[in-house]
Amino acid sequence: MSDIKILQFAPFESFVSPTFWHKLAELKLDYDRLSDTKRSIFGYYTNRKASGCLLEVDYSAYNSEAQVPKFSHVAHGNIYNKNTIEEFKALDKTALLADEGKQLLDDMRSGRALSDASLLTRFFVLSFADLKCHSYYYWFAFPCPLTPALELLSPATKLKEIPNNGNYVEAISVLPAHAQNFFILHVNEQEKVCEALSLTAALSDFDEERAQHYIYCFADPSEYENPAWLMRNYVALLLQKCPTLIGKSLKFLGLRYDQQMHLDNSLIWEVRQAEACNYEHVQFVGWEANRNGKMGPRMANMRDSMDPAKLAENSVNLNLKLMKWRLVPDLNLDILAKTKCLLFGAGTLGCAVARNLLSWGFKHITLMDSGKVGYSNPVRQSLYMHSDAVAGNCMKATTAAARLLEINPSAVTKGYILEIPMPGHTVGEALRPQTEQHLQRIEEEVRAHDVIFLLTDSRESRWLPTLLGAANQKIVMNAALGFDSYLVMRHGSTRELTGDCIKDVEGLKCITGQQLGCYFCNDVTAPGNSLKDRTLDQQCTVTRPGVSNIAASYAVELLVALLQHPLRELAPAYYANSRQQTTEVQQPEGLLGILPHSIRGMLCNYENILPATQKFAQCIACSERVLAAYRSEGHEFLFKTFETAKYLEDLTGISDFKRLNSEIIDFDDNEFDMSDNDDDDDN
Repeated sequence: MSDIKILQFAPFESFVSPTFWHKLAELKLDYDRLSDTKRSIFGYYTNRKASGCLLEVDYSAYNSEAQVPKFSHVAHGNIYNKNTIEEFKALDKTALLADEGKQLLDDMRSGRALSDASLLTRFFVLSFADLKCHSYYYWFAFPCPLTPALELLSPATKLKEIPNNGNYVEAISVLPAHAQNFFILHVNEQEKVCEALSLTAALSDFDEERAQHYIYCFADPSEYENPAWLMRNYVALLLQKCPTLIGKSLKFLGLRYDQQMHLDNSLIWEVRQAEACNYEHVQFVGWEANRNGKMGPRMANMRDSMDPAKLAENSVNLNLKLMKWRLVPDLNLDILAKTKCLLFGAGTLGCAVARNLLSWGFKHITLMDSGKVGYSNPVRQSLYMHSDAVAGNCMKATTAAARLLEINPSAVTKGYILEIPMPGHTVGEALRPQTEQHLQRIEEEVRAHDVIFLLTDSRESRWLPTLLGAANQKIVMNAALGFDSYLVMRHGSTRELTGDCIKDVEGLKCITGQQLGCYFCNDVTAPGNSLKDRTLDQQCTVTRPGVSNIAASYAVELLVALLQHPLRELAPAYYANSRQQTTEVQQPEGLLGILPHSIRGMLCNYENILPATQKFAQCIACSERVLAAYRSEGHEFLFKTFETAKYLEDLTGISDFKRLNSEIIDFDDNEFDMSDNDDDDDN
């Protein structure tokens, strides 16, 4: 008994490409989320100039069909990715290995492993992905039944030492590459037969006498004298399907190609299994040892190996994608990433809005402003630093665009330095060419973007963007500040609403999206030069510091809620006639809650109200008269408004309202019956 040699096997070693973890992170965030059910994957191994005994996985492992490199063979597997490190540690590893092993035995018993021999090369991965730290804990296993040992009857022999080995090579070369993973070579010297048979052909109708001339072949990824681990499953399949082979001498040929695709170094082992195996109560082995040679998991840190831009993009969107796991599964992040936002003003409001847009995953942000970064700006305007003010020539628009790109390298940001022409601000002949250029740039950018934010520090500077937004059917968001108050609103749309999509709610009034007013609809006067004859505190935006951040947050949140609504900017606004109705009646909600027309807030009492107003037919910014004049006259119309704001008042008929307001109307008491006679008669 002491002379009996036992055949040892070279265990598989996992080789994991970084792309495997990148793809796992994407699938976990976007698809699996909280689900930790197993996912089918594929691996591959090669027997051409093999190094070690490797089984490799990369990003293609998650494809629905296996796609392996040239000169490689497919391996079938599963990945069990757990949600927490505690679940990863607490999982019953023995039971998991047994479950996977039983699946392997089922494939053998059912015949699936005969028709698709690649099922014999089986593996699975237990993992936990720490997506915040980009660390991946994992443990590979290559399940195999613990069958009785194989006796090695003679030392391994190289194929080139076998007589007539050329016939072997010729018969093998007939097989397509994918069929060379497991097959049988029928070699009968007396009958001069040397042919390659599939497992199905050789084992389905098993002939014991013919089997005496069989050589059981497989693609061997081992570079050692011992065969690869997968031969264990091959032996188990053969002896389960053909029990009469137990106790008999069997020859196995491990195919090993060199760089020139020669098989000279392939090895032949002659073995025998003396005992049968009870597959009903068989145990399984196959866990991979870690780098220390002990049974335990490994850890891959992808922080340094990932592309910095890709790493930043995944990290930026981590919070957003986690929302989809449980809180808002229907949240559409793609629409946010594709929406292009144009910000008029890169001051306190502009910086805060831009930062909030980045937080929500908006990638396309353009800013317009004519100012330079001053010493008073950095403490209130979050995209600037003291060094920008010291430089003395840092323009707000371009500096803010550059800072946004530093925060999120995958963003697409631009900054334009220009003046926004305003009603009541006369343009001299010397400045007219420059103003024309600025107007053309503004019009081009408005047409190229989906959303316009009005974030400037004067009322009249919001007039042109409001007009252009209405003329080009864009979403317009407005934020304005007082000392301790703020206004955030969405402008009504000029798009036509098709179909009846309005839901009537008892106790609430409804204004459709196309009937909602703009920033100027509540005014009965045209904007003028608000900076004329003003002291410094009246010219600057003097507010409590927290007001701008509150207003900017509301503006972005309102936009996001609007984009998630099926009607987008045409979504209706509901309002109640009294505060009591507001608390008693539930407003219809979109995906992220209600969609008010405007939000007026006050810090003095920490209160918000949600008024809604209709379009004003004689509005100096969005009325049809103004839009028609702009469409027909273009820049000539605009320059008339820049010359004097009264032009807009006359065009829209607001002048008539002002005259009526200034008149004193005398009434004759005789024209009215002020007595209570009617009431007395009733009594």
